[in-house]
Formats: sequence, structure tokens, C-alpha cells
Amino acid sequence: MKTENTDRYHLEELRIALDPRDPQHILPPRLDASQKVLDVGCGVGQTLIAAYPDRLTFGMDADFRALKAGSALTDRISFVCGQAESLPFASGCFDVVMARVSLPYTHINKSLREMRRVLRSGGLLWFTLQRFSVVWRSTQVWSGKRWIYFGYILINSILFHFLGCLIRFPARGYESFQTERGIRRALRAAGFREISIRNGLHFEVTARS
Repeated sequence: MKTENTDRYHLEELRIALDPRDPQHILPPRLDASQKVLDVGCGVGQTLIAAYPDRLTFGMDADFRALKAGSALTDRISFVCGQAESLPFASGCFDVVMARVSLPYTHINKSLREMRRVLRSGGLLWFTLQRFSVVWRSTQVWSGKRWIYFGYILINSILFHFLGCLIRFPARGYESFQTERGIRRALRAAGFREISIRNGLHFEVTARS
């Protein structure tokens, strides 16, 4: 059942990426065809498939099943299994690094430092984040022990906002929602500049290495 739910989730994410009419639809900016792109937390490669079908790209995710499913959808993405906190790529090898709503499920500070490392000087970072409202809506189908996990998310997010730190939930990893103040501090600490935040329909962030 869990596998079926995961597969449905990824297929739904692909549908959203391909449908500009969907309220959740958001894609990274258009790029020159020569630019080398990495998607961190790529899932089945849905964002790369929709945004950059004109080139070979790189997609990394910790979920091997998602990568296997993605490889059946396209041969234009080089899929790699790994963690955002320790990217399996050489320093300075990408022009663009992106992450659509995957950063909140990692140790954000470590992930940003790794993204900065693999970007060339002046390279572009683009990502989207989740707000408290997204996490709160998910609680409407929760019960029992899941409220304990919600308490963890809330505490983690407050720590990140005020102190810039995160704690790991045993056996599950990281999760948090973000604020402009918290993510701007983390980006600066990781060495990024020219930070731009659009907190409208989507919580969208760009920065330069």
C-alpha cells in the first residue's frame, strides 16, 4: 500500500509539473541550453521533464524507487541516488541547482552549503519552500501519534526561524516549514548573495553563489 501511494504521489507531481493551469504548478526560470542543471530531490524528474526537455540534466533523490520510475519516463535525465546534505558531485560543476519543495525535508543548512559547493561561481540557486499553512492542512487527516510529529515540525521550524538550527526526528529525518527571515539567514551563512524571495502564491527563492 505504501509503495502504491508513493507511485501515485510521483505521478501526480508529474501531472502538476506539466499542467500550467494547476494552482500548485511552478517551474524554475528559462535557461540557456548550454547551462548544466541539477535538481535536488527530483522525484521522478517531473520538474526537469517539464522545464528543460531541450537538454540533458541531472536529478538526485534519496528515493531509489522514484529514480527507477523516472528512468522509465525519460532518457534525458541522469539520475543519481544520494542525500542533499552530501551531494555526490564535484565542486563547481553546475550552472544551476534547483529544489522544488525538497529542502524542508533535509538539514537545510548542510544542504545549502552543499548546493553552494557544487555551483560554479555566479551560479543560480532556485528553490521553493513550504509555509506553515501547508503543514497545518496536512494535519486535517492526522490522528494520534501523528500529532506528536506535528509538534516536532512546529518546534523545528521555530528553532530554524530564531536560531538557524534544526533537529532530526528519530527514524524519519528532518522536516520544517520556513520563514523569509530564517531562510535568508541560512542562505547568507552558506555564502549566497543576490537573494530574492517571492512569498506570494508560491514561496519561491533565488540566489547566486
